[in-house]
Amino acid sequence: MTPADAAELLTFCAAWDQRTIGESDARAWAYALRDLPLDDDTRQAVADHYGVTKDRATPADVRRIRTRIRETRIGAAHPVYNGNPTETGAEFAARRREQLTAAADGTLPPQSIGYALDATPPRSVLALAAGVGRPVDDEPRPYISPEQRSAIRSTLPNQRASLPALAVPCPVETCRAAPRRLCKRGAGVELRATVHGRRRDAHAVQFATCPECGADPGRNCTAPEPHPARIRAIAAEDDEAEQHRLARLMSTPPTPRENRARHTAGGIRR
Repeated sequence: MTPADAAELLTFCAAWDQRTIGESDARAWAYALRDLPLDDDTRQAVADHYGVTKDRATPADVRRIRTRIRETRIGAAHPVYNGNPTETGAEFAARRREQLTAAADGTLPPQSIGYALDATPPRSVLALAAGVGRPVDDEPRPYISPEQRSAIRSTLPNQRASLPALAVPCPVETCRAAPRRLCKRGAGVELRATVHGRRRDAHAVQFATCPECGADPGRNCTAPEPHPARIRAIAAEDDEAEQHRLARLMSTPPTPRENRARHTAGGIRR
């Protein structure tokens, strides 16, 4: 800003505060605002100052309000500089400074942050999002079929299918549970997480080959009771079978839900 520009700006201020302007005033203002031009933003800063106060404007007031005006434009423009892989640091700083100056001058129009980042979803995604929801009085479709749910539940703990020994009757005198029936202890309470030890042994004899004595399935071991290795073998086989079964069920992709309209406070959204 030159002394002539400062004199013109002081004349503009005098329209509100009727100040007396001299050559020394113009030189002092020009030196205080030497890095600012006399443009519309500077004049608007003076007008904004006298629009809210009766106090005389100072160079500091003009600088502060002018900066606020230009920062507001930058914030509304959301300038995003993608850069250039071949540019130097000095070139990046110069081009970024030019972009911010353009936004502050108002030559870079205001835009949303999503538009500035080119983050608007494609039309296909917007079309799918518009169809999300369903009427509240409709019965929602299950995520998986009832058959899949039943099969998965059968592999969970404390369920009958997770107790392979239920395939044989319980030989305990006080129980005598039939196949697929839970064992019972005193007072008729069912054992949901386990079975009697003798029933477990009977299951091992019925379905496993003994690794220690070589007894085939259905034949007793050479010892009075099944060898521990035979019991461990049938337990390992059962665990592996259950894991494969669960993995097969979980690898089956669920049936996708249909996109339906949903009632909202503003009506039905499609």
